Amino acid sequence: MKKWMPIRGDFIPSGENVVFQGEKLSSDKSSTYNVLMEQNVPSGIILFEDMISNGVIEVTVTFEELGKDDLAQIVFNYQNDLCYMCAGIGNTLAKYGFNYINGQANTIYSTGFMEELPATQFDMKLHLTGSFLELYVNSIKVLSSAIPFLVNRTHTGILVKSRRKVTISGFKTDYMRPEVFVISQFGGDYDVLYDEVIKPVCTKLHYDPIRGDEVASCSMILSDIITSIQNSAVIIADITPDNPNVFYEIGYAHALKKPTILLCDKALRDRLPFDVSGFRTIFYDNSIGGKRRVEEKLEVYLQNINNSLGVAGGSIV
Repeated sequence: MKKWMPIRGDFIPSGENVVFQGEKLSSDKSSTYNVLMEQNVPSGIILFEDMISNGVIEVTVTFEELGKDDLAQIVFNYQNDLCYMCAGIGNTLAKYGFNYINGQANTIYSTGFMEELPATQFDMKLHLTGSFLELYVNSIKVLSSAIPFLVNRTHTGILVKSRRKVTISGFKTDYMRPEVFVISQFGGDYDVLYDEVIKPVCTKLHYDPIRGDEVASCSMILSDIITSIQNSAVIIADITPDNPNVFYEIGYAHALKKPTILLCDKALRDRLPFDVSGFRTIFYDNSIGGKRRVEEKLEVYLQNINNSLGVAGGSIV
């Protein structure tokens, strides 16, 4: 059985499962206790040992009895009891939702309204890929949404809300290394920089680097590039030449609030365009020593991104 720990609420082990206890109503349906319980549905959060920022989370949740305002959501990006994200099902105004809890509930996206959920057992699967999530319930995709960028791997778990028992079973995760999408021209020195500097640094810090010419697909090239930017964790872009395609892709990455690292050969461009002048930029010399310094600075930048959710501006010369 996986290791787990309750954060709040009453949970007990039951074989390979974990059971949220809820609250049993007394036989006196008119009691003050029952009236309060009808207004205040007990909730609980349990975390498992699995840690993830990018990948798939699966779980089966079974309600003893599905009541009004009951819910079960997969918890991820957990910072503390007042700061986490979750997505799943609910017997509320919206059947399926993605929420960002930051001091108070903040519904980012929800769908499926009004009618009660049609069952008491739900197989949920949550895909986290770059800046997007997809929620599947009983093998049906019921929700997809953009999400704030996730840097750090954090413990995952379940948020439940019910007056009766809720059984949690089959919890598992499949962690996938986050991708770094590299935007640059192809050929010559740009290939050397990508193969000999960018790739090794990304791999060392547990990212999978990919460039536009490495995407294997039958789709339109622009569509593949857009998808790669969406699915990536970090963008690295060489802006040395005035390449409209490169700047278009950087603009889209910035619109998605992707952490973006710019590279520039300082012998070929001594000033940055105004619109990107505030972003972190590594200026380099196209030499053996210059590439070594790029490697060192790029590693520092990627490590800083690993340690924070913010994207700071500024340049290193």
